[in-house]
Amino acid sequence: MIFTYLFEAKSIQNYLFSSGKLKDVISASERLDRFIDSEEQSLLSQVIDQAGLKSDLMDLTTPTSEDVIYFLRCKGGAFYAYSQNESPLIKLRSLWTLTVQQLFPSLEFTDALNCAESLNKSMEKSHQNLAADRNSPMVKFPVASAISARYQRSGMAAVPPSSLAKKAAMKEEFDNDAFDLDIEHHRQAYQALEMRTSAALQDRFTPDGLKGKIYYPINLENDFAFSAKGLKENSDATKDIALVHIDGNGLGILLRALKNELGDKEPEDYRKGFRLFSDALNKATIKAAKKATQWLYDVASYKSKDSQTLYVPMRPIVLGGDDVTLFCRADLALEYSNIFCKEFKIASEIALKPLFEQHIQNDNLKKYLTASGGILYAKASHPFTNSHHLVEDLCSHAKKLTKSVNANDQQVGPAALAFYRLSNTIAADFDDIYKQSQHYLLSNNDHITLGYSAYFVEDEIDYQQLSVIKQIVTLCNEKNTPVAMPKWRQIATHLATGDLPEAERLYNRALDLCLDNDKINELEGLLDKISSDKTNNNKWYWQDTGKEVNDGWQSIINDLLIIDHFQPVTEKKDKEAMQ
Repeated sequence: MIFTYLFEAKSIQNYLFSSGKLKDVISASERLDRFIDSEEQSLLSQVIDQAGLKSDLMDLTTPTSEDVIYFLRCKGGAFYAYSQNESPLIKLRSLWTLTVQQLFPSLEFTDALNCAESLNKSMEKSHQNLAADRNSPMVKFPVASAISARYQRSGMAAVPPSSLAKKAAMKEEFDNDAFDLDIEHHRQAYQALEMRTSAALQDRFTPDGLKGKIYYPINLENDFAFSAKGLKENSDATKDIALVHIDGNGLGILLRALKNELGDKEPEDYRKGFRLFSDALNKATIKAAKKATQWLYDVASYKSKDSQTLYVPMRPIVLGGDDVTLFCRADLALEYSNIFCKEFKIASEIALKPLFEQHIQNDNLKKYLTASGGILYAKASHPFTNSHHLVEDLCSHAKKLTKSVNANDQQVGPAALAFYRLSNTIAADFDDIYKQSQHYLLSNNDHITLGYSAYFVEDEIDYQQLSVIKQIVTLCNEKNTPVAMPKWRQIATHLATGDLPEAERLYNRALDLCLDNDKINELEGLLDKISSDKTNNNKWYWQDTGKEVNDGWQSIINDLLIIDHFQPVTEKKDKEAMQ
């Protein structure tokens, strides 16, 4: 018999952003980065060591034995383990779940322990139990009586802060002299692990040649550069920041292929194949993140006002498995995400090469993975608790575009990015906001949508290309352009009031006044490339059937305005001087 134990943390983003303070988000993310990993300093490794258990967590060459715990996955807030004996897994489960509840009191998780005649069947049963538990509501019992004080930011029971937590707190935070238990642990870690200067998570984003030389801002008010050097600094009321969330595509396809190839083989082959996949995925994500950070350093690194500390205008939040979450200077976020997605595809092909050579013999599968993501532009003062829900919705919006290319979900789809600018704090999902802000009823009872919001990163698809819409923005900012950006803004205003004839008149009038026929042809050619309707005769709006909002007309004006507003401001730097 083979016994399997599967553990997965749930709602990690909710946990990270629960207090709404950046210091706590950073502390929680750094603590979770040490949560599950195949490294000695990880919490999982320490629990196994304290329990006196034998495992292959840090040594894949561990010989086969009935009492050894073998790991198929141990990254990204989850681990899958098996053993030929049940008792080591029971001991691990007991001590591990107790530790998690003590160190991360409000973190939700699901786990399952099963057995079967083969590893493949035992994994199937455990996955079924995980899925059932994941979709079941969790009953939470109060950890304190009704008359206990509550921490105002989370509503959880308040506890007296330790001396370390007090050192990491601001004076105004101690009016009530209390945090909830999770925040108290976060603040302890923030102080004890010296997260202000260094931390494991941010090192995964840092290029090897820049470790110890660059830092990531912690205090948005004092350390974060919201605009490029030399430009007028934004006022507190208008400081924009971008929250980026990127997730991998095609994992399920490769995992199913790997499972089919290894299902009838020995447990050792099964373990090595899945462990190789998990490690390769993590390597590809880290490599892509470092490449994107290197670009950010090259074009936008800066020194703080009060010291000579060298910063880059971003703040890492999550890097685990194929997930990446970070704050970034608003005008650089789109290009940062664009670079990450392109580099992830390249890095994944290199990292997965041994997996295809040793375990997957399916020539029909693409030998790489892609990543799609969401970028939410918002004011820095907006609550993080609302922002992270919206950026996850945006990521899902981009993934819908990715999956639209392969309806049968049998191939890895192309990378895509979705973006949106949020002007006001609002508690709603992206679909509702999308309908309210971009979908308008025209005077003829027809409808028009002013933006796709999602675009393909690479040019392998002949419509909705990110590079093309960037070219349109560049063209519309040139001298003697057919339709300048202010004109697009006027057209959008008339469409919002339902006046399509006036919008058409403004567009046609702009073309009539343009004396450069080459630029007119260039603009119409670019608009035609963006459109998925290749029979389009209107050029700047077209029929778009099959959309979730409603059948009607489609345009990209809102997307043009967003990209134009957040045009990247970069500068070439003397690298030797910066270092």
